[in-house]
Amino acid sequence: YMYLSRPVGFLDRLLRGTKSRRSLAMVLEPVPRRACLSTKKAHGRTVLGGGDCSSVSRAQQWEMLQSNAKRAQSRTQNEDMVAAVALTTNKQRDCVVRDSSIWSKAARMQRALSGGSSRETAPKGALANTVSVLKCAQRGHTPLELTASNVATSGFLFQAADGAACYDGIRFRACSDEDRSLRWGIGVKFERGRPKTALYKFYNASDSCLVEKGDALVLGSCSQKNALGWGVTRGRLCRNGDCVKSGKCLARSAFDAAAKLFPCKQNVYEHLTLTLDSDGSDALAQALKEAAAREQEQAAKAAGGGRSSFQV
Repeated sequence: YMYLSRPVGFLDRLLRGTKSRRSLAMVLEPVPRRACLSTKKAHGRTVLGGGDCSSVSRAQQWEMLQSNAKRAQSRTQNEDMVAAVALTTNKQRDCVVRDSSIWSKAARMQRALSGGSSRETAPKGALANTVSVLKCAQRGHTPLELTASNVATSGFLFQAADGAACYDGIRFRACSDEDRSLRWGIGVKFERGRPKTALYKFYNASDSCLVEKGDALVLGSCSQKNALGWGVTRGRLCRNGDCVKSGKCLARSAFDAAAKLFPCKQNVYEHLTLTLDSDGSDALAQALKEAAAREQEQAAKAAGGGRSSFQV
């Protein structure tokens, strides 16, 4: 996901008091109408799924707040995990909650022992690994960890299934972490409220976007129309389609390792993996960690009469 904040118009600021709209965009989702995290109704519940980014009420009100839950300790030798957040919408009134914390047998039994109904049953579709959007004041929230990623600082590689070849924008050649020309970045442009994704060479962004030219691929200006509309799903890189039944998919030539585009419905494609560095850090995640540290320091000062032994 990419956490995007967009300014609003004068009428929204005047009538709704809204200063910005915040979306969680699945930036490589090939179908724009399901490219943002969105709320929807299913079997009487409010659930999550891919939806239209242009919907103000369902996809443009996400906010991540510092969770009051205790942070988990890392299982590795690194520092403790990224601070937990509560994912909220509807002006921070509704929270994302894992269904198992509400509808498991243990949770229902605990409510029954506290005076609730003993015949309470889980709603249809509520499973251990599903989530619902519920009133924060009534059901609380499920703490979520922001996973660190360095896509914004180092880019990523398009690696073939054999693990040896990477796509450079023209052809496939040997992968190398030190080869800057193999690294890609993701650019997002909104058209009528929906994201259009561009793929650019990370260290030369202005004139090196991936551009469709017939059945071939070239590197060109990111302002071109044919530089927008890229997506990845099921390991397929495609443009202007769902990568399965519509659009054009990238395939590798068996003769010179050059890349070509074929209609995705022909089921001819090169399976690609987005390979990331593992030691990066996310700016938002780091900011949340620092906020948690400041809160702990302030609490320690208050408890110790102004003196604190807390160290960052």
